[in-house]
Amino acid sequence: MTQFAFAYIVWRVWHRFFEFFYHWYFRSAKIYGYVVIGFLEKLDRFFALRITFKYFGQPLFQDRSIVGYIMGFAFRSARLFFGGIFYFFVIAIAAFIYLIWCAAPAFLFYKIVTGG
Repeated sequence: MTQFAFAYIVWRVWHRFFEFFYHWYFRSAKIYGYVVIGFLEKLDRFFALRITFKYFGQPLFQDRSIVGYIMGFAFRSARLFFGGIFYFFVIAIAAFIYLIWCAAPAFLFYKIVTGG
């Protein structure tokens, strides 16, 4: 009877070990991805990059004169440029935070093993 109990305990430890890593890496990536995409969608309501890109060739405020086309091109180009830079930094920061999240178990294991 004790060998079955020992086998069960070993199997449960092995199972929980892999379940932890599945939860830590795969489930957290899915949740974190939804959070980051949701945040980017909220940013798009403010910066409106998708709409700005859609109407890039249109004149500003439907002013069909040459000035409207020039102003529309200039303002929409600036909005796309600065919005794109802001989006780049948001995505870079989100990726850096996720890399720290992924490295945390290895770092803690290293600290436990080395006694530091």
